[in-house]
Parts: sequence; C-alpha cells; structure tokens
Amino acid sequence: MLLLHVSDTHLGSSKPLQASRTREMDFYEVFDEVVDIAKNERVDAVIHCGDFFDNPDPHPRAYYHAVRSLKKLASADIQFYVIAGQHDKPKRADIPPLKVLEEVGVARVLAIARPAAHVLKLRSGELGVTAVPHEKPEEIQKWVRELKKPEANKSILMAHLLVKELGFPWSHISLSELDVSDYVYVALGDLHRRYSDIYRGIPVVYPGSPEALKIDERSDERFVAIVDLSSRETVVNWVKLSRFRKMTLLENVRNFDDFTRALTALNLGGSGKPPILYVELGKLRDTYSIDERRIKARLAELVRQKLILEYRVVPPEIAEVGRVDVDVEVDDRPLTLDRVVREVLKDSEVAEFLLKILESSEEVDAVKNLIHKATGDEKLLSKLEKLVVRK
Repeated sequence: MLLLHVSDTHLGSSKPLQASRTREMDFYEVFDEVVDIAKNERVDAVIHCGDFFDNPDPHPRAYYHAVRSLKKLASADIQFYVIAGQHDKPKRADIPPLKVLEEVGVARVLAIARPAAHVLKLRSGELGVTAVPHEKPEEIQKWVRELKKPEANKSILMAHLLVKELGFPWSHISLSELDVSDYVYVALGDLHRRYSDIYRGIPVVYPGSPEALKIDERSDERFVAIVDLSSRETVVNWVKLSRFRKMTLLENVRNFDDFTRALTALNLGGSGKPPILYVELGKLRDTYSIDERRIKARLAELVRQKLILEYRVVPPEIAEVGRVDVDVEVDDRPLTLDRVVREVLKDSEVAEFLLKILESSEEVDAVKNLIHKATGDEKLLSKLEKLVVRK
C-alpha cells in the first residue's frame, strides 16, 4: 500500500506578493506536479493534512484549478483524502470549501469541525485513519482524550497541528499526549518546512508546504512524502518537487558592492522560475543613501529583464522579526468601523443600531461613550475615534 503525503498547498494564495496572478499560478502548478507524482508512483491514495486552500472563501480560480488537478487523480483511480487546516475553516457558520470538493466527487473530507475515525477501502486493502482537524491547543488536548482509533490492521494518524517537540511556544500537543503507538505512520500538517522523526519506532512527518509563503520558509528543495505501508515497517521516501518558485535572501547588504557580489553568486537566469528576491540591508550611511537607491534601481531592472519575479528591500530589524516557518493564523481583513462594532459588541441588533446612529447623527461622542462602556477597551476606543474621523 502506497500513500502520497502532502500538506499546506494554500491554493488561491499569491503570498508574499499582493494579488499577483503569476504568483497565484505558482501554487496551482506545483500542486499539479504533486498530482503527477502520485500518478507516476501509482499510489493508492493522496492524503492531505490541511490548508488545502489559502482562504475559507476561495476565488473561483482556486476552485477551478483544484478540481482540474483532482480530476486527474480520480481518472487514475487514486483517492484523495483531506482534513481541514485553519485556512479551510470559515470563521462563521458557512459551507467549508472542502465540502464543495467532496460534493463534486473529487475529494473525501475526513475531518472539518471535530476528529473522526475512518476505515478506508483502498486498492491494496483497508486502512484505518484517525483524522484531527486544526483547532486551538486546548480543544486539541480535549479531543485527544476522547479519540477513538479505527478498527483496522493498519492505521495512520492525520492531523493539522504543531507538536511540542518542534520547540515552538504556541505548539498544540506532544507526541506522548497524542499516543501515537497504535499507528504505523503519523501524517502532519501546519509546518511549512520538511520535518521527520522516528518516535517509538513510528515515523512522524511534516512534508512542508510545496510553495514557500514567506521568506523565512525559503528552501532550495521542497518535497512530498511517498509512504510505503506494504511491509511490517513503514518506509518513507522523499520525492523532490521542481515546479515551485524559490525565494532568496541576500543578508546584511551594507553597500552597492556587497549587493553586486551577492547578486553575481546567485546565477540568475539559470533553470527554474525567476525567484522572489529579498535584500536585507545592513547599516547604510542613512535611510536615503545613494547605495540604497542604486540597489533598488538595479532590482527594478532585474524585474524588467524577467530575471526575478519581484523584490523586497527590508532593514535588518524587519528581516529579523518572526523568523519561524509555521502558519500562525492572522485575521488580515481591513479594520473598518462596521467590522469593529459587529465583532466586538457581538450583538447584531445593538451593532446595527449604533452603526445607524454613527451614519446619521452628529452626537458621535455619545455613541463612543456607549461603545466604551460596552468594551472597556481604551486602545479600541482610540482606534474607533480615528475611524469615526475618517468616516
């Protein structure tokens, strides 16, 4: 029995660029390569450990490319099984995008809101799966105490979470708490770089994301895992991907000569897609120095020559912030008055009333006092004041 393990495909994303159609296509193209590998390796199934989409309300393009690729698997009689990551779960009651894929017959969703146990019937036999979707650490820890393992000769654990063994302070749970000893393979998602370990004889694997979403996830190699369950011991083989776009960081660039030397070493124009290039500035003479302007002019020229897709120039204090390769959920919707009132007051009738007052009345101070009493948050009140002025 052969499985292909993949995770964190983030279809629909254009990160780290804003609304770049070229960058968005990168995510579709590398997922199509994953599908081709599954067909070439003649696997029984593809298991996807969450964050299939980048957004719980995907653009039609994301649905189109997802269905287009997954149809190739179905035509090759390869099953596709998926669990929900945080990006696959709507923040309010709505239809999860993964259920749309299931409805059109190209995927089977094993877990979205709660863990579930399944016995899957594959070409090579039965496989038990315990599926754990993404949730907050305290919920994950409650779930684990109630997990029911499937009744099958061989079972795997699929989960979208961070194990404490990775060393991150915001991790969900430890491998000992997960009690992985009853499984032959632990398939994980949420970490965007490849990581594997053997815990009490059981392979524990994060394949990493097929595309890096930010500079701290950069790697010259990206992979999917081919998992062989046909013998007594599980064997994991790594298959390199080739259609991803690299991100490259030039560190501590102090002047234009530094930049030129580092650029020459990159061998731009070689095989593969033009990279996204980050330049981390060292201590230049001043913010608007001649060197910085020359660096940016040269980078713009490289974009015009199609030797790089895009560039970012960042000071060292920015480049150093948050260099981790996990997906921390961030609500990046724009801050609006409507959103603040509705989400903070959490009462649609009261929120609607206050918004109407703000739109029609000049008694803004009275309304702000009402909101302040409801929230008791001075910082939020300050933001609201700014929004009211803008409005």
